[in-house]
Amino acid sequence: FAFCWIVDYPMFEKDEITNKIEFSHNPFSMPQGEINNLNFDKPLEIKAFQYDIVCNGIELSSGAIRNHSPDLMYKLFSIAGYSKDQVNEKFSGMINALSYGAPPHGGIAPGIDRIVMLLANEKNIREVTLFPLNQNAQDLLMDAPSEVSDKQLKELGLKKDFKKN
Repeated sequence: FAFCWIVDYPMFEKDEITNKIEFSHNPFSMPQGEINNLNFDKPLEIKAFQYDIVCNGIELSSGAIRNHSPDLMYKLFSIAGYSKDQVNEKFSGMINALSYGAPPHGGIAPGIDRIVMLLANEKNIREVTLFPLNQNAQDLLMDAPSEVSDKQLKELGLKKDFKKN
């Protein structure tokens, strides 16, 4: 087993196809450094407080220092092309929770299913875990299934086709 501890993630990266700035890993992480001294005009130079434990190329644990400032979160999401309304719509749970004044906090979460996948020598996580769905095949925690954007469909080479039976 070859283990690796990954730190100093870039907060953003440039999409090679669209040339748009996107989050590189976890959009809810705190950027490194003094917030007042960050150069938001050079987002590709901003590093995030994120860390992962990887074994044999498989992410086993992921962690971060959480961005606990709604204003900073709106700023970072705006760099990635999200409007304040989009952030409120897509991430309302996070924004609402942080609006009560959460203190700085962080942590790391081991993916037990990923560890089992590695130990069982499986290539697909679905071979070792069940996803918590209700009787209607919904994941209420993640609000899934949810509306799929045209961008997501295009990325996957899919199109909507509503045929009546």
